[in-house]
Amino acid sequence: MINEKAKQVYSARDEFNVIAPRLPYNLNPSYGSFDDMETPDEVYTAADVEKNNTTTTFDNDDDGLDTAGEVEPPAAMVYPDGGRQAWMTVVGAFCAQFCSFGWINTFGIFQTYYLTHQLEGYSPTAVSWISSLQSSIMFAGCLIVGQLFDSFGPRYLLFVGTIVQVLGIMMTSISTTYGPILVCHGIIAPLGAACVFNVAVGSVSSWFKQRRALALGIMSSGSSVGGIIYPFLIRHLSVETTFGWLMRACGFLILGLLIVANLTITSNVKPRGHLIPLYPRDLWRQFKDVNFTLIAIAFSLGFVGFTLPFTYIVSSAEFHGVDSGLATYLVSMLNGASILGRIIPAALADRVGQYNMNSIGIFLAGAVTVAVWIPARNTAGNIAYAVLYGFFSGTFVALIPACTAKISQIHEIGMRVGLMFACLALANLAGVPIGGAILGDATVESRWMGMMAFAGAFLILGGLVNWIARVKLVGPSLTAVC
Repeated sequence: MINEKAKQVYSARDEFNVIAPRLPYNLNPSYGSFDDMETPDEVYTAADVEKNNTTTTFDNDDDGLDTAGEVEPPAAMVYPDGGRQAWMTVVGAFCAQFCSFGWINTFGIFQTYYLTHQLEGYSPTAVSWISSLQSSIMFAGCLIVGQLFDSFGPRYLLFVGTIVQVLGIMMTSISTTYGPILVCHGIIAPLGAACVFNVAVGSVSSWFKQRRALALGIMSSGSSVGGIIYPFLIRHLSVETTFGWLMRACGFLILGLLIVANLTITSNVKPRGHLIPLYPRDLWRQFKDVNFTLIAIAFSLGFVGFTLPFTYIVSSAEFHGVDSGLATYLVSMLNGASILGRIIPAALADRVGQYNMNSIGIFLAGAVTVAVWIPARNTAGNIAYAVLYGFFSGTFVALIPACTAKISQIHEIGMRVGLMFACLALANLAGVPIGGAILGDATVESRWMGMMAFAGAFLILGGLVNWIARVKLVGPSLTAVC
C-alpha cells in the first residue's frame, strides 16, 4: 500500500503537472516583466505566476519513489503588445508581405501578359499552372520554414529568402519559353518567398497578444499594397521597355524592400539554437487537436476558391467587353480594397473575436462571388466585384495566422502556421487547375459561370465550417467573443 507520505509526494507532483503544461516555453523574459501583464487574457497572468512560482521539494528517502531534487515551473511568456522593436518588426513584416504574398497576388497580370507574349499559343489552364504552383510552393514551404524559425529565429531565413526570391525573379527575366518560366517564376522565386512570408508572420505573432489581429492585419496589408503597385509598374514598363527589364525592375524593388525587412524584423522568441527534427508524428499530433483540424478544413475549403478571382478577374473582364486597359487595373482595385479588409476587420477582431470576424469574411467573399461576379457583364459590375471581393477576401487571409495562433502555444506558432499554410498549398494546387479545367478554352459564357460558381461555393462552404469551429470553442451563442 502507498503510505501517507507517498500520497503527499504524488499530490505535489500532480499539482505541478497541472500547473506546468499551462506555462509555455520561456522565450525571452528580457523584453518585459510579470508586471507588464495587464489582463487575464495573457498566456498566464502575473498573479497566477506569483502564486505558482514556488519550488516544490521532494524528499530523498527509501520509499522507492524517485523524489530527489527540486522542480522549478517555467517562467511565463510576456507579450509587450507594443514598443519600438515590436512596431519596427511590423514595418519590416509589411515590407516582407509586399514582396512575398503581394508578388504572388499579381499573377493575374502575368496570366494575361504571358498569354499574349512569351506563352502565346498555350491554353489558359497551362499558364495557370504557374500561378497555382507558385502559390502552393510558397505555402507548402512554410511548413519547413516554420520549423526552422522555431529553431533558429528569423535572421538567417530572411537572408536566404531574400537571395532566393530575387534570384528567381532575375532568372525569369531571361526566360522565354514555358519550361524556364515555370521553374523560375513558379518554383525558385516562391521558395524564397516562403522564407520571407513565414518569418514575417511568426515574428509579428511573437510580439503581440491582445493586439495580435491588428498587428497581423497591418502586416498583411503589405501584400495588398504590393498588389496595387506591381500592376501599375508592370503595365507601364511592359509598354516602355522589354520583359527582361520589367522583371529586373521588380526584382530590384523587392531587393530594396527585403533589405529593410532584414534590418527591422526581430522575434520576441528566443530561438532554441539547434535544429528541432520534424517527424510525421509531430504533424499528426497537431491534427489530433480538433480545434486545429476544423480551421484547417475551413481555410482549405475557402482557399480552393480564394485564388481564382485573382487569377481570372482580368481575363473575365476582357471576355465580357471591358476595355483591356481598365481591366488590367481591376487587380489593383481588388488589392486596394483588400488593404481596408485586412486592417479594419482585424482591428475589430481583437474586440469581437478572430473566429467571428473570419467566418463573416469567408462567407461574404463567397456570397459576392456568386451574387456579383457571375452576373457582372459590364465595367461597373466588374469594378463592384473587385472592390467587394477585395475587402472580404482580405479579411479572410489576414485572420488566418491570428486564428491559428489563438489556439497554439507560442513556441509552436511557427510550425503550426507553417502546417496550416501547407494545407492551403494543397487546396490551392487543386483549386486553380480545377477552375482552369472548368473554364476550358475560355470562349463559352457557361464555362465562365461554372468557374465562378465553383469558386464561390467553396468559399461559402469554408465560411460555414469556420463557424462550426467557432461553435466548438465557445458554443452557439452569437454574443460570445472568439
